Amino acid sequence: MRLGFVLLALAPACWAADLSGTWIAEVSGAGDPRYARVSLKTDTGKIAGTWGSAEVQGVLSGTRLTLSLQRGGEPAGSLSGVAKGDGWSGDGQLKSIGGRGGGGRGQAMQHVLWKLSPAPKAPAAGRTVDFEPKSFSGYYSGSIAPVLHIFPGDMVKTRTYDAGGKDKDVRSPGANPETGPFYIEGALPGDTLVVKLKKVRVNRDSARQGNRINGKTVTPAFVAAAKYSDTFDSEWKLDLAKGTAMLAHPTERMKNLSIPILPMIGCLATAPAGNLSYRATDLGPYGGNMDYNQMGEGATLYLPVFQPGALFFLGDAHAAMGDGELTGSALETSVDVEFSVDVQPGNATVNPRLENADYLMSMGIAGSVPESIQVATSQLATWLKTDYKLDDNEVAVLLGAVLKYDITEMVDSSFNVVAKVPKSVLAPLK
Repeated sequence: MRLGFVLLALAPACWAADLSGTWIAEVSGAGDPRYARVSLKTDTGKIAGTWGSAEVQGVLSGTRLTLSLQRGGEPAGSLSGVAKGDGWSGDGQLKSIGGRGGGGRGQAMQHVLWKLSPAPKAPAAGRTVDFEPKSFSGYYSGSIAPVLHIFPGDMVKTRTYDAGGKDKDVRSPGANPETGPFYIEGALPGDTLVVKLKKVRVNRDSARQGNRINGKTVTPAFVAAAKYSDTFDSEWKLDLAKGTAMLAHPTERMKNLSIPILPMIGCLATAPAGNLSYRATDLGPYGGNMDYNQMGEGATLYLPVFQPGALFFLGDAHAAMGDGELTGSALETSVDVEFSVDVQPGNATVNPRLENADYLMSMGIAGSVPESIQVATSQLATWLKTDYKLDDNEVAVLLGAVLKYDITEMVDSSFNVVAKVPKSVLAPLK
């Protein structure tokens, strides 16, 4: 767990006979609050526990609790507290609350406030929840109230609008209105949110698209020479039974053009860190407007968690889209979605990751295409080293032989290049 502090709290005195279990602790002091899972065991009023690499020992006496903390054999703090509601709270001294290194030699103690809540208990079996969206967000932010609380293992059935705010039967303000956010119980900063897209299906028979090539993707000479017509109609008619799309009002040369419908979701995100807020058209480490045409049915997305509960958003569906979203808007439409969620404690990466039946894929969201390539490749290489136990030479040989790149986002606030490797090549190595 990436925590630069040590913390603990305990349960009310009425539970003194057995405090064993998992708790969610929050510490505040310098900087933003920090969170951790705390695992405790008790024996006749004596307390022992761990969280991350830290160790704790303490004593419960009536309604008072005192604790001593160690990390790597070095003293890391002392805490005291009292029962409050179904948890505990208090204050104390801890090392390095503000950083990520945590409890190293020579670091000064800081005064902190702490509190503990019981870890949420998921239902015995995953639930299926039908959620009808009533309001939509134009931003990714931890300050937005969740529309629904769900647990790892739950399945949600819902729908999205298109980028302009149009659905099969209602409208909302445009600029990629997002369904959500969904609060995932037990998700903490530093975790990984796992989202499985079980179903992504177009729910209307029309789509709209831009009809001018974005200037970021062509030369200035091409932009200057292009002669676009203001009357060109780029609305699409979707034949859901056949799974094809044709222009609704084609020119003579385009009347036989037919493309396959390949539904995907352009925006999938967790709330960004701290008090940061981004437009729904933006993209970054939190995900967002990644516009990758492989984010469709059957895909699994891995998103870093920056806020308690993750706060998951989705929106901006397309019936089909070429790489890079060249015209600034693809076949914008609305979809019915079924997704499930899970949480991997820790294991967060710099940028989102993705997999489907065929590939492991790593996002490289950055300010330029070369930087995007570097981020995507580095993250994919680390993924292979971690999950497949390959050393650096082995990863280099593997990627040098089979690595592929997709340019997924060229026209918004940041670029996104995806580095991917075929699962068929990896299968014998697992």
